[in-house]
Amino acid sequence: MHRRPKFDPILPQAKNWPIVKLNKARKAFLQAVCDKAVQDILALQADQAALRQELSQFLAGEQERLQKKPWKVDAPDEPVFWTQVIVDLNQGEVDLSAILQKIVMRYASEIVGGFSTWHYQLAQGTASYILNRLLNPMKPRRPRTLSQIRAKLQEQIHILGAVKELRQLARRGTIVMVPTHCSHFDSVLIWWVIHTLGLPPFIYGAGLNLFNRQFFAYFMNKLGTYKIDRRKRNIAYLSTLKAYSTLALQRGCHSLFYPGGTRSRSGALETELKLGLLGTAVEAQQLNYQIHGPTAPKLFIVPVVFNYHFVLEAPLLIRDYLAVQGEGECSEEESVYTKSYKLLKFIKTFATKGSSITVSIGRPLDSLGNEVDEAGYSYNPHGARVDAYTYLCGRYWQEASQKAKECSRKLGQAIVQSYHKNNCVLSSHLVAFTAFALMRQQHAALDLRAFFQLPTEDLVLPYATLAHAFARTRAAIIDLQAGGQIQIANHLKQGSIAGMITHGLTNLGIYHDRRPLLRNRAGDITTRELRTLFYYHNRLTGYDLEKYIE
Repeated sequence: MHRRPKFDPILPQAKNWPIVKLNKARKAFLQAVCDKAVQDILALQADQAALRQELSQFLAGEQERLQKKPWKVDAPDEPVFWTQVIVDLNQGEVDLSAILQKIVMRYASEIVGGFSTWHYQLAQGTASYILNRLLNPMKPRRPRTLSQIRAKLQEQIHILGAVKELRQLARRGTIVMVPTHCSHFDSVLIWWVIHTLGLPPFIYGAGLNLFNRQFFAYFMNKLGTYKIDRRKRNIAYLSTLKAYSTLALQRGCHSLFYPGGTRSRSGALETELKLGLLGTAVEAQQLNYQIHGPTAPKLFIVPVVFNYHFVLEAPLLIRDYLAVQGEGECSEEESVYTKSYKLLKFIKTFATKGSSITVSIGRPLDSLGNEVDEAGYSYNPHGARVDAYTYLCGRYWQEASQKAKECSRKLGQAIVQSYHKNNCVLSSHLVAFTAFALMRQQHAALDLRAFFQLPTEDLVLPYATLAHAFARTRAAIIDLQAGGQIQIANHLKQGSIAGMITHGLTNLGIYHDRRPLLRNRAGDITTRELRTLFYYHNRLTGYDLEKYIE
């Protein structure tokens, strides 16, 4: 059996972890965040009358939020606090910067996360047990000890790509990891990957609504999690959140966030990213250059692509997506857990099936979207070396600082390109893409909404038809891989087409109550849940593979 490499910790002693240092200086850090946020707000809105009007509007919005969208996690004294701020603002001569300081410190205190080394180690062990239970069947020889579990998981979670470069650059600067987002399961997986690769802990953002549950709130508050309240879209809150991320990065804390903003409802790779937090990486790099000059510590953005044979939430996610697109109706989908027989079926499948996951680490990028080598030097797409310092702190930036958004946009484009290059095609992806495309061709006259309403007996493919199209599409993907445009799993590189199809059918949606693809008694291909099949098909959209389906 091939032995997976063991990665020694980059920083063996917890006292040297940037997140530990930041947590120890929490009070001073919060004040720095507050000062920067206020400075940024005043720079954006220098006119005092206009600023007063804007403050008045968002304070009214905060009171409305407490009335219409209250959460358990909201502080009990919030109504009193915001009422007092409104009273202060309505006074005749008032120092707006002092009011801003008060508001921003309130927001910063809510956003800030804590960190405990003991809880972090506990969470890492728990993540390993969860992954092991999900990926390994319950057999007498299933690994039991934590070391056995971690060794077994390394056989089933395949970490590909620029691992060596990532570890080298983590020693030289600050890592900003930007994964694709398919499932709530992603966070457990990425924690395990970070620990397995010997990287120190990362800070990461999580929705404040997750803190409504006391159990989760207790642990997340001790794992470096900072809170994001998506109800708040005002200038003060957004400036505070960005200042928090910028200064944490500038102080060397490795950071993780999902630039897609939320889970992909369609199942496709993200193509439109949220640029706000990406922009904080650009700003943090600029701050480092301003303080330390050309030799300043650098930030490295690392795209990561998760590739699953199954996504537990897929049936609900695709229904949400289709409802938004006008191709379906939002309905309360009956959960797999709501009826006893379904629960028993899920437990049986969970206990007797196994699967694997692929995690693809993309080539690291600098804060402008250029690829970097192990030494941290930047190169443009033509292979020429780029001086990021001159670009960020030279004449260009001094004359056109408003173009920071353009830098973030270019970085976002580079991340999307990396996602597509590092997307690793699994047998389940390929068989789902091929089967759905063939079924769609059979009923091309129907619009998508009508197509999804077809009975399953109208959705049958001769096995030979699927096998022929599968082989053609696989050949096209192999050509794409040769051109560096996609990755392909080892189980699709050799063996028979029949074996690959069987592997894909066995693993596709392995835990779903209604299988998205299966063979009927006649040996032909059909589906029990067409929408879910569409979800898995979408993983390979954007590569112009449809022309190979016939």
